[in-house]
Amino acid sequence: MIIIFLPFNFEKQSTFKHSFIMNTPKFRFLAIFLLVAIFNYFFWQEKAGINLLLFNSLLILSQVYFSKKRFNTLPLKVSLTLTIVTGIMLVVHNSFISFFAHFVSFIILTGLLQRSQLITVSGALWQYGLNALMTTFEQFILIGEGIGYFTDKNKYLKKTHKAVNILIIPIIIFSLFVVIFKFANPIFGEILDNSFSSFFLTLESFFQDFSIQHLCFLGLGTFFIISILYNWDRANLLHRLKPREEIIHAPENLNTPKLETEYKTALILICSVNVLLFIINAIDVRYLWFNINNDLKSAHELSKLVHEGTYLLILSILLSIAILLYYFRKDLNFFNGNRLLIVSSYVWIIQNGILVISVLLRNYEYITNYGLTHKRIGVGVFLLLTSIGLVMMWLKIKNLYSFFALFKQAGWAGYFVLASLSVFDWDSMIARYNLSTQNIADIDYEYLYALSDRTLPILYGHKEKINERIKQIYSYEDLKIRQMNRLNARVGTYLNRQKEYTWVSWDFSNSKAVEYFKDKKLDEYTPPVTQK
Repeated sequence: MIIIFLPFNFEKQSTFKHSFIMNTPKFRFLAIFLLVAIFNYFFWQEKAGINLLLFNSLLILSQVYFSKKRFNTLPLKVSLTLTIVTGIMLVVHNSFISFFAHFVSFIILTGLLQRSQLITVSGALWQYGLNALMTTFEQFILIGEGIGYFTDKNKYLKKTHKAVNILIIPIIIFSLFVVIFKFANPIFGEILDNSFSSFFLTLESFFQDFSIQHLCFLGLGTFFIISILYNWDRANLLHRLKPREEIIHAPENLNTPKLETEYKTALILICSVNVLLFIINAIDVRYLWFNINNDLKSAHELSKLVHEGTYLLILSILLSIAILLYYFRKDLNFFNGNRLLIVSSYVWIIQNGILVISVLLRNYEYITNYGLTHKRIGVGVFLLLTSIGLVMMWLKIKNLYSFFALFKQAGWAGYFVLASLSVFDWDSMIARYNLSTQNIADIDYEYLYALSDRTLPILYGHKEKINERIKQIYSYEDLKIRQMNRLNARVGTYLNRQKEYTWVSWDFSNSKAVEYFKDKKLDEYTPPVTQK
């Protein structure tokens, strides 16, 4: 089953010119088998932890060794650094965002190693995607070529191959009829079972000990390893690199009448929207910047302001970027007398920056009054990305950057932000902030219970506060007791699950959580006895 996924190197005999990044067929064949064995040991029935960092490190070292590539370009150095940082954060926090950031960073690094000429994040992702796609087909071509190569070199294998070609179809059809008659005729089926009982028992035992799920798991792991270590020519042909200008150059001849019409249209549009955005910003400055604590007390009002402000911001920024990209795409940058348009565009960008601050204040007020959540953190992340986008648009207009340059910068900025998010343990921050700052009546314990397991020590340390909130919500005693015992039950389930993992699943956050509960007695809550 695994061998199906293992390609060989038959470059001299192949009708296709495959460029393999391994130079010794026997050694690379052994390397893939060893990596598959390590993959199985590290990840089968385990969770992500130090195993992912160690395994990805082995893959990077193997890729570098066989490809003879060096980290001699800035994109490769940056990507390697971010991959290491996100991997360490995965071991420290073991959060979904750290796992996702590390995986994406690893894929970007792999794409850059497979094509060191790449300088964009999207290009690296596209390169790996094409290479993985080619891995699906190329290995079957290589297997067919490999069979032909070996059979031509060995006369015994040649005879065997010829015999297999003759017998394969009769054997398959004969087996099909055997299966049909086994179930159609009970007597024949009983004879067959008695005659081949040992064979069926062995087959059943094999699938009990080595399940289909395990085979699929190994197949997926083997596919992933090959997509990393092999660099297919067809993927490179599909992803042809073309030289791209990062600076817009002035054309030899300007179509002045056409540009004059386009200039007037752009100026009217940008100035009119600037007036509208000024009104919106004036309202926000009056009611948000200098009157935060007096008018915005209702959760409904805050929620409406935050969400509607965010949607307005999204629409405004996307439209702003799209319009500015269109009008400053080429010749209008060099039109004589475009100074007013450039100034208006700068004002538009500044006003969008003011809108960012307004939404930030709304989000801050919402968090202060009603707690921290993932969505409110997401608003903050979006505001950060939006601010970066506005700065890039300013630089694009000022320095005459091309769309390619802007796209490249945006990709790396998003990459840095994603890697930065992995540094923080957001779930623990949410639990700690809400339980330490909110009143008992405002605690959303259901939301806190939905956070990851690494927050259990924080929840358990504030269980009295949570239980008080539960007492306020439920009036029926049985339901109240069940709700108060949910935390203990979840902790018990968590500790039992952690015992099933080995050292390869180790991470700091879960290790610290297990250590916290080591001496804790998880007694069920019982209501106090009232004296009559």
